[in-house]
Amino acid sequence: MKRRIRNALIVMLTGILVGVILLLITFSLPVDGARAHVKESLHTITREIYGEDATPLRKHIFEIKDSFTDYLMVQNALEDVEGKNVLEHAMYVYHHDLANETTWLTQESLEAMMERGTEGMYLQEYSKYWHGYLIWLKPMLMLMSWATVENVLVVVQGLMFLAVVFLAFYKKQPLLAVGIPVTFLFMKPLGVWYSFTLTACWGIIMLALLADLLFYEQIQKRKLREVYFLVLGIMTAYFDFLTYPITTLGIPLCFYLVRSLDENNGWWNRLKEIFWSSVSWGVGYIGMWGMKWVIAELTVQSGTLRNAAWSIIYRTEPLDGYVSVFSGSKRTLTAVLQQYDSLFYWILFAVILVAAVISFVWCLVKASNKNWAVTMVCLLGAAALPFAWLILTQNHTAIHCSFTFRIMSVTVIALWCMIVCSVQTIKRTAQRRSVNEFQNENK
Repeated sequence: MKRRIRNALIVMLTGILVGVILLLITFSLPVDGARAHVKESLHTITREIYGEDATPLRKHIFEIKDSFTDYLMVQNALEDVEGKNVLEHAMYVYHHDLANETTWLTQESLEAMMERGTEGMYLQEYSKYWHGYLIWLKPMLMLMSWATVENVLVVVQGLMFLAVVFLAFYKKQPLLAVGIPVTFLFMKPLGVWYSFTLTACWGIIMLALLADLLFYEQIQKRKLREVYFLVLGIMTAYFDFLTYPITTLGIPLCFYLVRSLDENNGWWNRLKEIFWSSVSWGVGYIGMWGMKWVIAELTVQSGTLRNAAWSIIYRTEPLDGYVSVFSGSKRTLTAVLQQYDSLFYWILFAVILVAAVISFVWCLVKASNKNWAVTMVCLLGAAALPFAWLILTQNHTAIHCSFTFRIMSVTVIALWCMIVCSVQTIKRTAQRRSVNEFQNENK
């Protein structure tokens, strides 16, 4: 336990130090080039969405991505408030807005800022998040237009996705390779790829799966699995806007359970490993996020800690006046599931669910063993993660269901991985029996 705590503290403190330094460097960069590129591309993007020459595809993308926060992210990258130093910028993350309310006018404010400057606008701050996305967004906007940044990110994400699928096939995990695109269908990836806001968790998942495929043996040999999930939690808190963060735990965890199916380290040790890996992610996520509030409070007396505490209380309450956690959870679940507005999703999910049940029963009867049984228990736990998350964060999840619904992809991949593990166990048991029969016949 002492070793576990020591390693977590070292990684956490390193992550905090690196995170602060990167933000200070980012806010030290000049904004003139980024402002010029955004100004020249802002109206082009607006015409693509609202103009007569707007294509149906572009309008559809605008509808399904989180444009509200994208405008805010871009404006955060352009701010250089007179009289505020670099540390204040990094801790507060200022932006000017036309509204002096909690609900901001992000698109209108960015357009006004580009046309006439910040005169007559209100200075707002958003200190409760790290805003780590700025370390890549601001330099990219300094070099290219907004539209070009979007296109570059789409290409990068597409290549990462193809790399994960290809490597899964290469590592002789064909069923897992097929399960990756199936799972991501439930995340409506087109809206993710074109949204700066929704890219964060997707990118972290892709990096996590690539790391597992490329360095699985080294991670296991050096017993770095807990550190692996700790880093994923830290990265999620640093880059994400509380969109669908539980996926950066659930999807890599299911992926790992398939990869480690044949490891014979005892069922109790396996359960402990999965438990501590999940705890490590939680420590990284909550610890990293909480430390932003503490650092902001200690360095610039921002009031972030107090505001964040009230925000947590509000965001975890039941929605729409529900006094019961259970009734509020039902309302939240309904809002999330309504985002799957095509019969295709329900048919596909039903097929996966039925296949998972059939493969489970088949393996239970024909080829069950302790490794498989423990893996099934862990996968069932992973499948329940989205439901636990929406209960804990029901207010936020319901209000922002247009993007938080992607947490349900964890349930999908957990069911898919149950199929994969059952099929692999049945196949390998049959192979062993064939070998044994052959050896017995030749004695």
